[in-house]
Amino acid sequence: MRTHPDEIFSFEQCDQLSRYPNSTIDQQSEKIHADYFAQYPTPGQYIRKNEEYYSYNSASFIITKDGNIKDLSIESRFQNKKNNIFEKQFNKQLKDFVLHTQWIPGKINNMNVHSYYGVTIHYD
Repeated sequence: MRTHPDEIFSFEQCDQLSRYPNSTIDQQSEKIHADYFAQYPTPGQYIRKNEEYYSYNSASFIITKDGNIKDLSIESRFQNKKNNIFEKQFNKQLKDFVLHTQWIPGKINNMNVHSYYGVTIHYD
């Protein structure tokens, strides 16, 4: 790290994983979902799941060692194609959610490092 200060690490390489604030590693996904849907409820016109597959939004990004976000990319998949009308809205919501969160950087040997992170929001 000292010799490669801008290296980006996977979560497996970190001693202390990057994470969502006010959560433990075990409950990050549930906390992210709860906080996301508290801010952005699913629209009433959204057609609910009727098959085994979920619709989702997914964000992948890098949490920098100072807690900023870079290289954010977002994609959506809708099980019911009629829900494609929500793609721009859901993508913007997830982008805003990621950018306005104070993410906690990963650590190696007690030093903050750049690390990859991903968030997936499932819609039923």
